[in-house]
Amino acid sequence: MRAHPPNIVIACWIAAALAALILGSGDAGAFTRLKAVTVSNSLDSVSEFRPRIHGDAIVWQRGSGTGAEVMRRDGNLTVNMTSNGVADENPETDGIHVVWQQGSAGGRNIATFDLLTGTTTILSSPGDEIFPLVSGTTLGWIQMVDADGEVFVDPGPVGNQLTGNALVESEFTIDGENLVWTQGDDLHQTPGTGDDSHDIAVWNGALQGLFILTGVSTDDIHPAISGDTVVWQAGPDGSGDIWYGDTQGTANPLFDGADERNPQTDGARVIWEHFDGRDFELYIVDLASPNSAIPFTDDGLDDLDDTTPQIDGNNIVWVKKVTPGDSEIWLSWNNAPPEPLRGTQNNGRDDVAPRLDGDHFVYESCLKLGQPGELCDVVLVPEPRATLGVAAALAALAFLASRSARRATVPAQIPRRR
Repeated sequence: MRAHPPNIVIACWIAAALAALILGSGDAGAFTRLKAVTVSNSLDSVSEFRPRIHGDAIVWQRGSGTGAEVMRRDGNLTVNMTSNGVADENPETDGIHVVWQQGSAGGRNIATFDLLTGTTTILSSPGDEIFPLVSGTTLGWIQMVDADGEVFVDPGPVGNQLTGNALVESEFTIDGENLVWTQGDDLHQTPGTGDDSHDIAVWNGALQGLFILTGVSTDDIHPAISGDTVVWQAGPDGSGDIWYGDTQGTANPLFDGADERNPQTDGARVIWEHFDGRDFELYIVDLASPNSAIPFTDDGLDDLDDTTPQIDGNNIVWVKKVTPGDSEIWLSWNNAPPEPLRGTQNNGRDDVAPRLDGDHFVYESCLKLGQPGELCDVVLVPEPRATLGVAAALAALAFLASRSARRATVPAQIPRRR
């Protein structure tokens, strides 16, 4: 039997070992090596919550009342954006700017921070301005010019006011030049309980037009927007369907079920909560084939709810409610099968409210969620660089193995005599 040269044997052993390591790992988390990093101060008794992420910009709120401050992740450091003895609340970011409301009820103003120049600007006005949103040059907010508040936008119509009605505007969100929100018919509206009617309102910034989207239900709630695509829940919790439309006023049914809730979209696909008779699973549909919704999760008989999904391209994150006081973050990375985020399993905390942007996300990790003494921290799951590292390692080892094999099989050249 012919003996292989040592270089070939070594190269083959290296390639085989790496292949066994990668292919033998059935846990996608071990492959992608997602690592959770707590970015808030986990050693004190101040709750930190409401994280927002866009690109490298990560902001959240620390504390409440006059002690509320806006926090930001700056590289590997966490820094206070505010420290002023007044309430700084509800921060949002588009990756270039950070906005928040500052001050006490009745006299709150919008604060903006430019991440490129490092300058803060207070947009003072005689009114009471809350829940600001920003996307590029578009700034939206609710202004309490009356008891229920109205929607304002800049740039927008003269005076910047979009609404002037007796309806309550809520569930306010933005993408590009477009705003979307829910408007209810009285001050006692509670989206999802069917106690009164709601519609979906859309402001198209490019067209400078306001459109109302409605399904067959009188209770249209929980909108989400990506580009020109708008999705929402048509009907109260317990009897809702999923509808979709656009920023020019079209509205169409997407999925007619018994209890469908809380849709999210990245503009190409839509994912939502579907009650299967035992618990909530996730359903998903490609908008290129809107009549072909399929189950995304199917936990069999575990009776655990999968809720609050977020989707961006091939990545999806959501919350699995395991036991009271112990919810987990689950994910599907690069279209891989669903799996738990390792650090959230059986940790005695409610890990909730994920926000996904591309290939990294943030979430809240809480003790006593929804109870007196609630204490939350903000956790970042950065881009899984190890996935790229494995791919690069495979390519490099394949090249080395090939080169070693070629060298081993080429006879040594005898120097020519002069």
